[in-house]
Amino acid sequence: MKRYGDFITSEEDLLLLTTIRKYIDKEVMPVRMQMDEDYAVFEKAYGGLVKLGIQKRGFSQRYGGLGIRSAPTVCALTEEISRGDSGLSLHVLIIPWAMAAAMGARNTTVMDKFIPMFCEDTPRCGCLAITEPAGGCNIEDAAEHGLTIRTTAKLEGDEWVINGEKMWPSGASVADIYCVVCTTDPKLKEEGLALIYVPRDTPGLSFGKPEDKMGMKVTDVNAAIYFDNVRVPREYRAGGPGIDWQLFRNNISWGRLSSAPMALGNAQAVLEIVMEYTSTRSYGGKSVRKHSLQAAMIADMAIGIESARAYYLSVAAMFNNRKKFGNPADDFLMARASAAKVYACDVTEMVCNRAMELMGSYGYVREYHVEKYLRDSKIIQLWLGGGQLGRLDVVQGCYPYVTA
Repeated sequence: MKRYGDFITSEEDLLLLTTIRKYIDKEVMPVRMQMDEDYAVFEKAYGGLVKLGIQKRGFSQRYGGLGIRSAPTVCALTEEISRGDSGLSLHVLIIPWAMAAAMGARNTTVMDKFIPMFCEDTPRCGCLAITEPAGGCNIEDAAEHGLTIRTTAKLEGDEWVINGEKMWPSGASVADIYCVVCTTDPKLKEEGLALIYVPRDTPGLSFGKPEDKMGMKVTDVNAAIYFDNVRVPREYRAGGPGIDWQLFRNNISWGRLSSAPMALGNAQAVLEIVMEYTSTRSYGGKSVRKHSLQAAMIADMAIGIESARAYYLSVAAMFNNRKKFGNPADDFLMARASAAKVYACDVTEMVCNRAMELMGSYGYVREYHVEKYLRDSKIIQLWLGGGQLGRLDVVQGCYPYVTA
């Protein structure tokens, strides 16, 4: 796995990575265009990944998991799966993403009850419910201090009572467990933010119609979630006042970092398509890619992909070394995770555009698949605050680094 350099050295991790790549090439690539419309195709593809252990890779061996927590490995696996389909890759990620707060808080009540089902061979799904109708990505903006959260959680005896509405969460209506971003009191700001787990069959929990998106329709279900006096045990809160805010920021940082390889998997797939296309078309007596004009365009695509990959892997290595670089929730790593996402998404957009230019009309027909990766990667670019909020976090987090 030369493309990941020296960032991944574990033989077990490399073996899993190689196995996943082969699976994507054999089982996903031939049906990648069907993943947009046919749930049965997605279900079969994800089921195969589950049998290979991908669903349990991020959980402790205590629960039957693989215990893979290395950030570079997680990112590399994300890119390889996204090369086949971004939504499939996201489906793999959102389970540990949804359970991360409980694990970070060492909430054994939640962990013991819910993690074991993800370590079985039955395909599952998780959901982290953040966005709300009125505020959009404001909840993810640290400058808002949690003041814009409208989904409330009130403690009545030994139960949390949740009321409110969420929009756009991945896995809505299909997830087995929901980690819900609430507030116990907006006036408390960060201290009021609460992460509370809600099982899918809880009374008062309901869903809207899945959004009809331009990409990832089947593999990434987005829908409204409604909470009408939803009651869960007091112990289902991840941590507590202040702790949940840090856990939430940790989630955002991880989400942005892992979005970088997810976007780049699209770019890598498009580059592979272009390399094949330009080798089989010719003019002036030689293949398209041997002409200097087209060769320069392809070179820019490759340079962008290689540099974006090197950057996200270097940030992932920082995530592994908390003693030196701090917690992912801190401004320093939040800035770098955000930069990795912004850059990878910008590179992927460039790669897709160049591919369209090189392939002409064939670039936008479904037969050649480039348009799929363009659609999917644009969605990745927009989530978790988009490029604008990401850039703001880069500036806020890099300032002390620049002056140090």
